Amino acid sequence: MTSNRHLNPSPTLILSENRYSVMDWFGTGDAVENGKKEARSKTSRTAKAKTPLQYAEQSKDETAYDLTDDRDRIKTVSEISSVISRLLDIDALKDLWVEGEITNHRPHPSGHLYFSLAEIKRGETYVIQAAMWKSYARELGFEPKNGDRVRLYGSVEVYEPHGKYQFIAREIVPCGQGDKHLLVAKWKEQLYREGIFDDDHKKPIPKFPEKVGVVTAAGGAARRDIENIISRRFPVEIILSPAAVQGDNAHTEIAQAIRRIDGMVDVIIVGRGGGSFEDLFEFNHPEVVMAVYNCKTPIISAVGHQIDTTLCDFAADISAPTPSAAAELAVPDIAELLKELAYLKKNLVNSLETRFEKEHAELENLRLRLRPNRLAKIINTRQETAAQLALRLRNAITQKLRNERNELNLLKTGLELGNPKLPLKKGYCMVTAGGHIIRTVKDLKIDTEISIELADGTADAKVTKITEKK
Repeated sequence: MTSNRHLNPSPTLILSENRYSVMDWFGTGDAVENGKKEARSKTSRTAKAKTPLQYAEQSKDETAYDLTDDRDRIKTVSEISSVISRLLDIDALKDLWVEGEITNHRPHPSGHLYFSLAEIKRGETYVIQAAMWKSYARELGFEPKNGDRVRLYGSVEVYEPHGKYQFIAREIVPCGQGDKHLLVAKWKEQLYREGIFDDDHKKPIPKFPEKVGVVTAAGGAARRDIENIISRRFPVEIILSPAAVQGDNAHTEIAQAIRRIDGMVDVIIVGRGGGSFEDLFEFNHPEVVMAVYNCKTPIISAVGHQIDTTLCDFAADISAPTPSAAAELAVPDIAELLKELAYLKKNLVNSLETRFEKEHAELENLRLRLRPNRLAKIINTRQETAAQLALRLRNAITQKLRNERNELNLLKTGLELGNPKLPLKKGYCMVTAGGHIIRTVKDLKIDTEISIELADGTADAKVTKITEKK
């Protein structure tokens, strides 16, 4: 989790506002000397930060190799690298934000990012080598490229064997979107501290829901994907609670839509299709997160594509990579259920046959071990009884399976008959106005625009005459 220092970087640590610029620390020639003088004068007014020069003066006695003593002795490369590493191991170069332009960006097959952060000042280009390890890179919501102006959060580290320093970034924020990224990080930290994302609050998703609620845009592709998946896998009633999914006030509509449908269905899918960070921003808003957290009905979050992550995903009972995947999580697959039933039937029959064969073998063994004339009659009687019991058991199992199959067929037929769109295939149509189904002419007015849905498509019309049956 991001620390408070991370979320609210001190102005002194941002390149455009800090007291010690990137060039002060990492420049060359006269720029370094000017930077050191400036650092010494400014540090006298800021006791919390130390320049590398001050650190060297303070830690001279603590350094493993003191280069000021024994000047005639030939120094080793490792000694020099060790001193440089100690000089740069200071708080002023750790956990800070740096701003600049990405250059020399080269993605590595391992998933690490290697690039430079550059700045042009007074006609000179100043460059810091930078890297981001794949564990952080895969969490980025965008792909950095050369020419991007960004802010990096991380620390300066030294690799002594190569005598090389570089800025190790743990976060990259585009400057154009920096404020919103920082705001989301702040919200995430606050909500995490309040326990909103704890697993203790997660509710199980029902295995066989009768009603599925959907919170998304009424005309969005996400709605169509969800409806198609559910109607194919396990047809149930779908209730839409529409809301805008992007825009300045979308978070309020999303939260209201969740509260509106809570308690009316068995599970709720909240989401939308993919988009940019700005498009998905409303699903990070605390109002949406708290609506998801306080919802009594289990919620599946399905915001964006697989690479997208919002705070709504953390608060939901389960997160799906896409709206289609959310629909698959909400309902079972009836075809898979039939396969599972057939598998259980086969296993049951095999188990009974094996048990019967085993008992029959033991009975035969006893018969052979005893005197044939004495127990022949008893054995024959028990064999007949066992055969009758086996036949009755087999018949009972067959009847039971037949009844279960008939019950399942009735359930399947009932589900198909309950499909609100089934009558459309028989020539009927469904009339809607403003997203609501028209059930009576009393819901219509002259000039009302309506949508007529048939089995193979829809048609728009306008009411010109209303005749009410007496």
